[in-house]
Amino acid sequence: MKLKIFVACSPGLEPMLATEIAGLGAPANVVPGGVETEGDATTLARLLVETGLSSHVLVRIASFPVKQLADLEGHVGRLPWSGFLKRNVPRRVRVTAQRSRLYHTGAIEERVVRAITTRLGDAPPILADDEQQIAVPLAVRMVDDRCTISLDASGPPLHRRGYRLDPYKAPIREDLARALVKASGWDPSRPLLDPLCGSGTLLIEAGLIAMNKAPGLDRSFAVERTALDDGSLAKVREAAKARVTASTSNLVAPSNLVGRDRDPRAIDAALKNAERAGVSVRFEVGPLSTAREAMGDARGTAVVTNPPWGGRLGDATKLRPLYAALGSLVRALPESTLTLAAHDRKLAYATGIPLESALLTDLGGTKVAMMVGAKSKAEKTSA
Repeated sequence: MKLKIFVACSPGLEPMLATEIAGLGAPANVVPGGVETEGDATTLARLLVETGLSSHVLVRIASFPVKQLADLEGHVGRLPWSGFLKRNVPRRVRVTAQRSRLYHTGAIEERVVRAITTRLGDAPPILADDEQQIAVPLAVRMVDDRCTISLDASGPPLHRRGYRLDPYKAPIREDLARALVKASGWDPSRPLLDPLCGSGTLLIEAGLIAMNKAPGLDRSFAVERTALDDGSLAKVREAAKARVTASTSNLVAPSNLVGRDRDPRAIDAALKNAERAGVSVRFEVGPLSTAREAMGDARGTAVVTNPPWGGRLGDATKLRPLYAALGSLVRALPESTLTLAAHDRKLAYATGIPLESALLTDLGGTKVAMMVGAKSKAEKTSA
């Protein structure tokens, strides 16, 4: 069965996600909020396991115009639900409505749930609030009198890889960390340094890239509790595991991935997260001022970091010396580059490194630019 699929992502990541999806051999049509694609059950499984920049993978079940609740229930009741859902497996329906005659989300949910239950002839158990994560999620969107129904094959957001049980403070989400690493242009032949690493997410994502380890390899998905799981997911997982095993001789040396933070609690969290992810990273306690010495004779270092910025961990005016020190570090490292997540561009420019925005995204409701730069030609010549 050919499936119509929408792969959602954080705003600004759509082109990078499209490149990921095209690399899996699937068509990739960029639209606001994600990428439209299509394929069979194997394609769906690969999108879930292999994409690292996605947040959800939605299978489109139907889209149709409707203006009356009775018509909605009738249309939903005629859909081939046995091809998507298993009988007596818990499911939950989430409804949004905009610019439509049907606007009461509770009434829409009630009619959709009743129509599906009647069609399947089942009675799925009612779950307590703390059990909702095991229910198969269905999304119903009413926009301009058109109803679109999708099955969220992901379940919990895909950035939850499973390794970051201790995010400590001021974390960057896994998908955004991966986007920052990719925006930097880093490849595993070069050292990568995060001198303000916190719980280590940036370096762990870089390690997964270097190992060629699929981002979703170690987690489960909602699709496993649906009729869409025909065994393809297990096969895709096995292929992904074999790929990691086959590439172990070419893995990036742990000394090439360096994370530092002055807070021992952050480093402790980073070490535990890296162990769960199966990634080797050199994490060590130390201030920004000693990072140059820690890198030794390394050349071509990619400095990639999510430094603190005003409104998150402190007053922006107090952070200028930190950003200036970050710039000094980059200038001191031979042939190095700088990539950082920046809410306040003035702070980013305080590094003294020429920077430009690679993309603009959203982090917890705050606009964040991923800024990429390099030392000037004159500085490179004198290094």
